[in-house]
Amino acid sequence: MSLEKEAAEGSVQITYGISEDTCPFFKIEERGNLTIYKMNFKSLSGLHLFLNENPVVNNNIFYTLRSEKGSEKFAGAPLFEAIGYLIGGYLKDFEMFVKLKKEIDKVNIKYENTRKVRPSVVGSRPNVPAFIAGAPKTMYRVDRAKEKRFVDIYINIAYDNNTTEAQIRNRGILVLNLVKLLESHDYGVNLKVFEACMVGGEAFCATVGLKQPGELLNEKKCYYPMCGKEFLRRIMARVKESMPFKENWHMSYGQVLNESQTRIIMDIPEDAIFINSPKDMDILGENIYEDADRFLDKINLTKEIEVPRYAESNKEE
Repeated sequence: MSLEKEAAEGSVQITYGISEDTCPFFKIEERGNLTIYKMNFKSLSGLHLFLNENPVVNNNIFYTLRSEKGSEKFAGAPLFEAIGYLIGGYLKDFEMFVKLKKEIDKVNIKYENTRKVRPSVVGSRPNVPAFIAGAPKTMYRVDRAKEKRFVDIYINIAYDNNTTEAQIRNRGILVLNLVKLLESHDYGVNLKVFEACMVGGEAFCATVGLKQPGELLNEKKCYYPMCGKEFLRRIMARVKESMPFKENWHMSYGQVLNESQTRIIMDIPEDAIFINSPKDMDILGENIYEDADRFLDKINLTKEIEVPRYAESNKEE
């Protein structure tokens, strides 16, 4: 029996999803013939709060829920566990993630942008050991810190079905490494993950903040949304199922947008760093050092900061 027929007979109540009035994270925009449904979560805690309240499902469009019915082989742990990971942490293969990240961090040590101390006759601070030893230059100064700049990093968590777990893992490692590189060059980093897609004349985008400028980088917190398939295939699916869509999203759950379309729909500025799927970022998931070089070449930061050559440095060691 169809959902419409059941509703007509009074056995099923048709619901149409959330509204701007009832959800503080939600906003609808009309741009020409396109309707954009936007969800903006400042943190994983905000996303957990939204899902933990079991938001109403748009069962006029979603007859069955992929967030619940998806197989564990495809979508990972069940939905209730996936929601719990938002605040409890996700540990599947996390030790391997940390181990490989430490290998990349070793290359960064020689490139760290530390404040240089120079001897001087006049300066801001006395060098007591030098004075006692009778050295001619008994003062030192510390170079003035550069003015802090800020950059936004947007990570598209969508990827092709043939993307390997190693590719996804390596991209996560390299994103966190990128944050450290930028911060070592006096950048404040605003880090977000997102999904953006469309069906017909409707577009959907959801962003989740992982780190703000001045906030310490939390590897464990970033790991789940960047590497856990449950985040994309359970969590984001459940968010979509609450959208007041009118087009038929039930079959595909949306066609992934390209970078230029996404930047327009999400109002991402040109100077923001856009990190797409592992394949689009030339990450193969094999040699982490070679992946790092290709990834940073793709972003093209050499005009802004000093970028290590990871494969070369690894061979030297």
